[in-house]
Amino acid sequence: MAEEEMKYANTILEAKKKWENLSKNEKEIHDASFRKGAERFILIWDFAGAIEKKFTIDVKSVLREEIWNKSFATGQRMATKYAEHGIKELYDAYNSQFEGLIEAQWIELNDKVLHKWNHKCPVIKHFRDLGKSAEEISEMAPYYCLQDIGFMTGFNPKLEVFQQTRLLMKGDSHCTYRVENHGGK
Repeated sequence: MAEEEMKYANTILEAKKKWENLSKNEKEIHDASFRKGAERFILIWDFAGAIEKKFTIDVKSVLREEIWNKSFATGQRMATKYAEHGIKELYDAYNSQFEGLIEAQWIELNDKVLHKWNHKCPVIKHFRDLGKSAEEISEMAPYYCLQDIGFMTGFNPKLEVFQQTRLLMKGDSHCTYRVENHGGK
């Protein structure tokens, strides 16, 4: 990997080391938060499905819109904690917290591009443990993972955040993440 492509390789290593230095209890607390998120998502998902079935209306489009709005707003709130809103700050604000959980394959991380493949998802096992089949998880995936895209877009709407072309929850070998900074403020 060229040095230019991985300008922030040390930042990634620091985030991984921070994760490794957490106690077992701290890691369990982190995992428990993902389980709580999965439980809440399934509750909302199941309610949306029941309403759609009973009243034959498209509730999931409303759910998609609300997921986008809430995650976008969360990204905007996080952005207020940073003076700059570039790729490095986005990594620090969002991606760095997942380094110990996702088995990322970093392709590029510099001032212009954040591009990685995640080979592990901290939520899939919780969905399975909560009784969701592979088909159900695949159906939920674009909705659940929209939170990532919404957050990153909210953090800086001038960044180009690409839709994920592959998702572990859909049965793919990895999740794709790509964000580009074309110089907008």
